[in-house]
Amino acid sequence: MGILFLVGMFACAALSLFLPWVGAVYAYLFVVLGPQDIWFWDFDGWRPQFWVLLFTSVGVILGIARRIFDLSILRNKRNLFILILWLCIVASYYLGPYTHIGGPYRWDNAEYALDKFNKIYLLYFVACLCIDSERKLKTMFYVFVGSALYLIYWANRQYLTGHYFGRLSGPVGAAGTGDYADQNNFAMLFVVSQSFLWYLGASFRQAVWRWLCWLSIPFCWHAVFLTGSRGGLLGLGATTLLISLRSKRRILGLALIPALIFVFFWQGGSVMKERANTIDQYHTSASAEGRLESWRAATRMIADNPLTGVGLASYGPAFPHYSDAQPHEAHDTFLQITAESGVAAGAMYVLIVLTCIVPLWKNGNRLKRDVAEGSGTLLMVNEATLIGFCGLIVCSLFLSLQRYEIFYSLNMMANTLLYLSNEKAPVESGDYSDGIPRSVDDTGDSYVATGIRMTMADSEQISVARASAGERKKLRHRLWVARCETGGPSEIARKSSSHVLLLLHLLHFPRSVRLQTAVHLILARIALTDL
Repeated sequence: MGILFLVGMFACAALSLFLPWVGAVYAYLFVVLGPQDIWFWDFDGWRPQFWVLLFTSVGVILGIARRIFDLSILRNKRNLFILILWLCIVASYYLGPYTHIGGPYRWDNAEYALDKFNKIYLLYFVACLCIDSERKLKTMFYVFVGSALYLIYWANRQYLTGHYFGRLSGPVGAAGTGDYADQNNFAMLFVVSQSFLWYLGASFRQAVWRWLCWLSIPFCWHAVFLTGSRGGLLGLGATTLLISLRSKRRILGLALIPALIFVFFWQGGSVMKERANTIDQYHTSASAEGRLESWRAATRMIADNPLTGVGLASYGPAFPHYSDAQPHEAHDTFLQITAESGVAAGAMYVLIVLTCIVPLWKNGNRLKRDVAEGSGTLLMVNEATLIGFCGLIVCSLFLSLQRYEIFYSLNMMANTLLYLSNEKAPVESGDYSDGIPRSVDDTGDSYVATGIRMTMADSEQISVARASAGERKKLRHRLWVARCETGGPSEIARKSSSHVLLLLHLLHFPRSVRLQTAVHLILARIALTDL
């Protein structure tokens, strides 16, 4: 099986020179699924993400030179905060006081961590630029769901075949390393996946496919139980609650809560249940008490090194200087980032979280008013991304997930979602410039223009996000004509300040459109002498 992904790596690398978005999606397939760890013997000596990202980056550079990308997709506050966080991390590597100190508590090589972060951020910005349409976003959604379903199968197969003992880790390479080598990291994938599986099922019109998709959710829960992750259990609770609150299928959503409780007591396992009982027992659990002491040490590190932190991936070497306890990671993503890379980095992390959750929450509410649940791709992806991201943030309060790349893949999907939603948002009053509408709502066969509903004569549904430049101009003009018809001749006079301006607009349209507008102009001139 791994040989297929290896061959696909070469094919996608070549294709990404002309279609960079294919390379970006394939690179995220290696992030989420991790075939290089599942079938590691087929990838011996290869760095699949590196080669795919290299050719994709070249394709992006060529695309920018040919002006096929809309660079405005990158211009938002969240991307600015991510860029600043990247710079803070690089600065902490070069300026941190503990970066080059070794010792028994050097858990991660700082140079490796810097390379990892550089790859994460480069892939993020490349993907944000490439994945700029609903079709591409939907492909990314299905890649995530397909990867999650396979890993759910993989985890439950380990249980059924008895190939694990204690707490289940994810697939690891020949050296015993991998993105899912830590049980908590493996559990986070399933926490995020639950909302994707729920909303994918809700999108099916046939009940058979809908319930087949939803039946995978209990197996997703069981995969979390196998990892024994308390943070994962809290994340499952958070995502289940949010699904029940935000889903229009309110009864089925609410039924998830008792279903999760039932499955936990039925199939939770002794390890998961014992660890769950210690969540609120801070003074009796060695693990919980260790977390509290690690948080205290993190606050001391921040107080001593507010600008650069103690250094990238240097929490372990710095720990003995700030606490007499056994060194641990911070077990809190915000504290880990702030202690290692400075206060500015921690602030950027908080702002990234806020500028992802709040806009997605508002955007989901708007999309629900426009389309019924299950009928809109943007609504499906918006709700799945929002709830999965919230579950991940809940887990990050108790786990160190500073290099967890799924966090950035969800941010990338949010970036595209909000860009496309703004493109398709209904036109509001004041959205006109020189009488030409700038955006169109295409959720149905009626178009909205400054509060006036207009049905297109030919029932044509043109998507502004996917239309060519010529189609956009034609559609904008037709809406402008409709507004003039509704508002009367005075509307033409108000919106077109001179004949010259109107003629400049007409030059972009075919002869039939110019003739139609000329008739409106003549009628307006007869009725309004000051035009």
